[in-house]
Amino acid sequence: MGAFEQARAQGARAIELDVRTCAGGHVVVFHDATLARMTGRRDVRRVNEVPLQDLRTIDLGDGQPVPTLAGVLAWARSRDVAVNVEMKHDVPNRPALARETVRVVRESRADVLLSSFDPVLLVAAAAVAPAVRRALLTQAEQGRWAHALQEIARPPLVHAVHIERIQGAPRAIARYLRRGLRVGVWTVNDPHEARDLVGVGAGSIITDAPGQLLTALGRS
Repeated sequence: MGAFEQARAQGARAIELDVRTCAGGHVVVFHDATLARMTGRRDVRRVNEVPLQDLRTIDLGDGQPVPTLAGVLAWARSRDVAVNVEMKHDVPNRPALARETVRVVRESRADVLLSSFDPVLLVAAAAVAPAVRRALLTQAEQGRWAHALQEIARPPLVHAVHIERIQGAPRAIARYLRRGLRVGVWTVNDPHEARDLVGVGAGSIITDAPGQLLTALGRS
């Protein structure tokens, strides 16, 4: 939550986060499959095996616990911040993650875009909430099936595509735009690169340095 507050203070109009389920099926905001990295290996349990009440007692730094998606979305709505919710695919039950994520999103009434590298999660989300916008995540080093999926991605299956920065050639971005897709690019921390990407049509820049990029883009 401290990182989200800092991003908002720097002028970010949206935040990006990752979600997975813990024991009991609650959706929590956590990138890794295990707690090891974020706890300095003090706790190496898998997130899906830890109950929510235990996650709330784990200190991720400065006394901050693992947040729930519901809690972050309530914060975001109160501050008029949009949220890109990436659903992680390395979970025991992907359809259950999609269903519970959609339920939380609907109840929050926050401005949310669902994203994933996994088309199964996006299809599952679309089946229960077709009105919630979705984005396909891509990266350069993917298998043939993933590249084939990128070529057929278009509305209404997905509304946006979020490409890795090394995939952001002007011709590639133009191809997505012609299909009616909004293009996001991750992770861009160089102001000059951000300006070039926006100049050729990128609609979203995912970055670790929102303040610097907004200043460079004249939007601070």
